[in-house]
Amino acid sequence: MEEKLRVLLAQLPVPSAPSLNTPLAAGYLAAYAESLGLAAVAEITLLPRALADHAGDAALVEAIVARAPHVLGLSLYTWNSERSLAIALRARARLPGLVVVVGGPEVQPDNPWVLEHPAVDVAVIGEGEQTFAELVRALADARRSSPGRPPTLGHVPGLALRSPGGGMAFTGERAALGDLGAVPSPYLGGWLELPPGGVQMVEISRWCPYSCSFCLYGRNMGPRLGSRYFGLERVLGELAWGKARGVRAVHFVEANLNLVPLFWPLMRALADLNADRQITFYAELRGEHLTDEVVAALDAANVRVVEVGLQTANPVALRAAHRRTDLTKWAAGTRRLYARGIEVYLDVILGLPADDAAGVAETLAFIEREGLGPYDIFTLQVLPGTAVRREAAQQAMRFQSRPPYYVLATDRLPFPELRRLRRELKLGAGIEPDAIEGVPAPREDALGQPELEETADSEVEPGAGAANDGLLRRLELDEAGHWRAPGGAWQSAAGLDSALARLAAHVDVVAPALALGPAGALVAQIGAASPSTVVDLYLRCAGEPPPPDALRAWRESVPHAPGYLDRVAVYAGEGAGGGPPEPDHGRVSPRIFLALPWTALVEPAAYTGVAAVIWIFRPTPDAPLPLGAWRSAGGAGIYLDLGPAAPGKREALLAEARAWAAEHGRILWW
Repeated sequence: MEEKLRVLLAQLPVPSAPSLNTPLAAGYLAAYAESLGLAAVAEITLLPRALADHAGDAALVEAIVARAPHVLGLSLYTWNSERSLAIALRARARLPGLVVVVGGPEVQPDNPWVLEHPAVDVAVIGEGEQTFAELVRALADARRSSPGRPPTLGHVPGLALRSPGGGMAFTGERAALGDLGAVPSPYLGGWLELPPGGVQMVEISRWCPYSCSFCLYGRNMGPRLGSRYFGLERVLGELAWGKARGVRAVHFVEANLNLVPLFWPLMRALADLNADRQITFYAELRGEHLTDEVVAALDAANVRVVEVGLQTANPVALRAAHRRTDLTKWAAGTRRLYARGIEVYLDVILGLPADDAAGVAETLAFIEREGLGPYDIFTLQVLPGTAVRREAAQQAMRFQSRPPYYVLATDRLPFPELRRLRRELKLGAGIEPDAIEGVPAPREDALGQPELEETADSEVEPGAGAANDGLLRRLELDEAGHWRAPGGAWQSAAGLDSALARLAAHVDVVAPALALGPAGALVAQIGAASPSTVVDLYLRCAGEPPPPDALRAWRESVPHAPGYLDRVAVYAGEGAGGGPPEPDHGRVSPRIFLALPWTALVEPAAYTGVAAVIWIFRPTPDAPLPLGAWRSAGGAGIYLDLGPAAPGKREALLAEARAWAAEHGRILWW
């Protein structure tokens, strides 16, 4: 019996939001290929979410190699493209003959860094179901008829192929599907899984009637709606599937939910299906069309979180960005959402074409004048495939060549002005200006001290210190450079390789402050094995903590290859200290936390930009928590060392401390 073509599909998450990483595109590809009978010649699988969502780079390489696919398909988005391609390159080095196929929004004819990446063999341009199915058929046929020879793929439309002389050659253009009913549901077909607490993504249509220059949504998918939306029965079937599995949050993948024909029958059906209001829905809406009747229907269906945009109220910038917004109607519709208690995401984008400081001020004045609620600040992403990228030279735009493609300057806003505006607006909106979007939150149990064996140089038992997925999330270090995982014994550095291959994408390293030397070596080894892993380094300080300048110099001495999150961080900080006037990136990892005794005489502000201070506090029996003193002390938050507190007292203290942390924007470790 001939061996089937083994195809492995994978999608990697935003580091801070694995619950949102439903690989919907991969599910569509697999379901559509199966509907055409390709299961007879190809075995298509999706990388399990427990690995895709949480594993570090080295662990992902091992997972791919263990499955030995003939074809590795990757869904590329701004947040995962660089990481995905680096992992694919490492996997192919160990799997001779592996064909790497990429698709997704990052794959555009004007994005050469992706198309010409050495990991890429085949790139799918635009909508992928038809192209992927034909590609799999061609690869399977070539494997049977001409084993060991490069397949001929020029007859498959919608591809960019590695040419023998270098660069990429494009095949014919692929027309989008005329009727989305041809694509089976990946949920109902058993292709997708949802972890506990996960968010279900349900696509409504592939269409947008607008042509905002900064947006990619709906491009390469046809200019008219036609039958480019999924039927009501299918959508309700997917929602019922999710509800039966305990889903409590659903995100409608649709840019203009209240404009598609499905809106009214869907809202009426959801009012019945979700009468118990157990499911909360998230939707993107067009604000000008939010009448009283529309908002009442949203409320009845329990659509509780919506995004209505705004981006700018500067009429000059609106015209330059080809964004048609009736601001008066938009504001009236948005206020109707507030009146129903629906949470509104209202976004303002800095760096839009033709916008300037006065235009940004007008946007803020409009928000206040119209009585609109909280807003968030974003920096323009000059995405491949968009008009704003094609027109960038006209606006003297400079932007990052790699994701997230942030604008770094325009003809009206130089980098220092963009950074100043961003900081001022975030502070004015009550948002921490130095928070890096996409970075995972610190783990509240990172400083816990499990019962561990104290024998040095012994072996860590398989799976020790790992969660159910077998990944290591915490390592402890001593002053001599020995390390251990939770549940394991102390080991010398020589035994670290097996642990590095099992690290998660977010790792806590806990060490005494006197172990900076060994900590630097360990962080460097983690970075070499898994460059995308975010390391949180917790330094326990029994005495004087390292001075800020020494800690800053130590951090800079640890080797680090800038990645996606570092480029996201380009606007963080005050820009002081003699750095470049227009940098390309900041630095995210390792994040350093100084755990200090509550009585330590340290000013947390002295460590701004290099480390965050955590106060270690052990409650005194029957004494109230000093919440006011905690707030005055500053720092990132409190490690509440509860010690042997009685269970009832323990829960009461935790509840009180968590409420305090939430109120004051601090973090509680315990």
